[in-house]
Amino acid sequence: MIIISRHIMMDSINLFRPNYMSIWKKLFSVPIPCLCQCSQLYYGSKTRVASKSKGSIENGSDGVHKDKIISLLNFQTAEDALPFYKLPIKTLLHVYKTTKNDENNLYCKNRLYYISSQLNYPTALLSSKLARRTFIYSLSFNWLKSSLEVLLEMGVSADRIVRDLWVLKYHSTTIRERLQRIKDMDIDILYPWMVRCSEDILNRYVQICQETKNILGETKSTQIYLANRLNISSKDVEEMCLRIPALKTIRVTKVKHFLDFLEKEGFELEDIASKPRILSASPKTVEKRLTQLRELGMKQINLNILCRSKKDYKKYFESMASIRKKEHNT
Repeated sequence: MIIISRHIMMDSINLFRPNYMSIWKKLFSVPIPCLCQCSQLYYGSKTRVASKSKGSIENGSDGVHKDKIISLLNFQTAEDALPFYKLPIKTLLHVYKTTKNDENNLYCKNRLYYISSQLNYPTALLSSKLARRTFIYSLSFNWLKSSLEVLLEMGVSADRIVRDLWVLKYHSTTIRERLQRIKDMDIDILYPWMVRCSEDILNRYVQICQETKNILGETKSTQIYLANRLNISSKDVEEMCLRIPALKTIRVTKVKHFLDFLEKEGFELEDIASKPRILSASPKTVEKRLTQLRELGMKQINLNILCRSKKDYKKYFESMASIRKKEHNT
């Protein structure tokens, strides 16, 4: 990853320091309140946003001022504007300054609509996310534009970007280099978290992906691999997945290592195929229970016992331990 100097970062990100008193005067054309009045207005009361009826908003004491600011943010619908009523006035003034700067430079009317158009994502859904991630209005427009373009160019889906807007804080060069490095490792599906995560986490993910490809080979599917490994049909695996939904998302790496372990412990593939719930259990838990039951002298162990709930297994184990103790005493 490229390490960007503090000076470049400060030049690239427009961390606004707006003169709120000046903006206040322009917006409301009233004398600037004294500091104590501002403090009371900003922090002295809670703004309540409630729906009396469809489309109506009930505000607290600063509601009139919020209405005024939000009316100047170029929202196209009341639905788009609604999440922004939850923001404090200080934040709204910051959003206002950014919006007016974007408008004056002919960038966009509001960053909500710019991002929506780039991602082809509904504004009604995006608005609430931007209201929770107001740092979007602190980035320089060129920074925001470049980062979005690189993410889309590299094939990151719009849904994933919206779910992880923090990735837009990263410079476009950093985003490109990290994602390209991952692509060069034959990983096709990219996520925003790959830009933000540590090298250790990324390397672990890459290792799992490469191991998965090695295991699957030409099968390209965990379900097909499972069918081949258990000597059953794909239809049988589909029925297993319907009965045990966890098998739909199980990693092939877990399937392989778990099957290897169970076979090593003496379980037949036919037995595993007839009791597939075992594959959704924790390998560590299964191994621990096997050890406990064998310490009781049990040789024939039912796979279903190993994947019982913690409560049910405890009852079973205590019952078997009691029986073994009585046998030993007699």
